[in-house]
Amino acid sequence: MTSALVTQIIRISRNVVDLERSTLFYRDRLDFQLNGPAFYMERLLAAELGMGACNVKVQRLSLGNEELELVEAGPNARPYPSPSTSADLAFQHLALRCANIDTALKRLYCEDSISARPKAISRSPDSYPAPVRLPDSSGGVTAFKFRDPDGHPLELLQPAAEGGQSEVRAGIDHTAISVSSAPSSMAFYTALLDLIMSAYQTNSGSEQGSLDDLDHPIVDVVSLQTASVASPHLELLAYRHPVASATHALAESTDIASDRIVIQCSDVSRLATNLGMASRLIRAPSGELSFLFQDPDGHFFWAIE
Repeated sequence: MTSALVTQIIRISRNVVDLERSTLFYRDRLDFQLNGPAFYMERLLAAELGMGACNVKVQRLSLGNEELELVEAGPNARPYPSPSTSADLAFQHLALRCANIDTALKRLYCEDSISARPKAISRSPDSYPAPVRLPDSSGGVTAFKFRDPDGHPLELLQPAAEGGQSEVRAGIDHTAISVSSAPSSMAFYTALLDLIMSAYQTNSGSEQGSLDDLDHPIVDVVSLQTASVASPHLELLAYRHPVASATHALAESTDIASDRIVIQCSDVSRLATNLGMASRLIRAPSGELSFLFQDPDGHFFWAIE
């Protein structure tokens, strides 16, 4: 089968209940910058997302060179499932790269901010919120997982120090999704989307448990890179223990849990044909050709040229 090359992850598009509340959180606690004023999504695109032909407000923000899009789904949207863990198939997080995780944590929990406080996921052995340094066999990074006001999981990530390493650039390092099968998902992403596997490792042990707030997790972590090394990459998380499962109904595109990975393609029509979705192609008034699709585990992608 001829595959359509995915050249870049352009942005992550995230549903939120209250646009002003979420914008304040990401700006004040995580140092995102506004990319211009809020605007209304083109109605054809809103309708494709199942939000009806109504005014859907959007705010784009950037962290370094990467972009996050917040979409106001409103108070009637199905909320983020709770309780939930990273082993649930609805799971998707953003990993935010930082030079110093202690400095980033001080900002995240700053008492002076009027924005909503985050809810910690990662904890120390005595159950206090704390960053975790993973062993060298798991990448040697120092990380801290938490949730935004809507329940979306995020991660602060300080890369492992290496000799001669250049200064760490703040930005969105990757987005990670929980999958039911690493081999099946790898086949889907490499054969149909032309993503390139750049790393494969199995993480386990007490450090991974503290990071995920899970008992004795074992997880296969697969890193997939687009043709553009400058873009964020995609990580697949295939939990062996606890077994990855759909403990909650898979998200609809209007749900708060429904992030969309917006990808740029060299030939979006060919990708749609390969996925058997040629009839779903739409052309917005702006002239942009695109379509919405899901991977085998229900995670959403928005493909554009």
